[in-house]
Amino acid sequence: GGGGKGRARRGWDSSESFRANLERWLGEPLPSPATAEKSDFAAECGICYAHRLPASDEGDGEGEGEGAIPDAMCGNPSCARSYHETCLFEWLHALPGARVSFDRVFGTCPYCCEPISVRVRSAMTAAGAGGGGGGAT
Repeated sequence: GGGGKGRARRGWDSSESFRANLERWLGEPLPSPATAEKSDFAAECGICYAHRLPASDEGDGEGEGEGAIPDAMCGNPSCARSYHETCLFEWLHALPGARVSFDRVFGTCPYCCEPISVRVRSAMTAAGAGGGGGGAT
């Protein structure tokens, strides 16, 4: 039993849009910018494998109680992995061949080895490294 309802719902109606037909066939609405949060589509960080970092204990205002989501991405369209700026900074900073130029650290993507970079200041600030000593020159 129960097949009659499914058959009636799954019929393709050429007068409706592809999306409307697909939603009817699946039995639920598809996500859209109007009905979903940006974080619903966000990927996990390719380094720490977390979606959201723990909230900062210092509460420097930004985000208030919520940690950062991955906001840096590999520019290689075949890879396009997402990373937290702090994770990517730590990864690149640890690479023997990494270079620092002005306010960026340059290195290679952990997955595809294509060139990638991240801002030094924003990553260090987000990691809470502001109180560290020994300024770099």
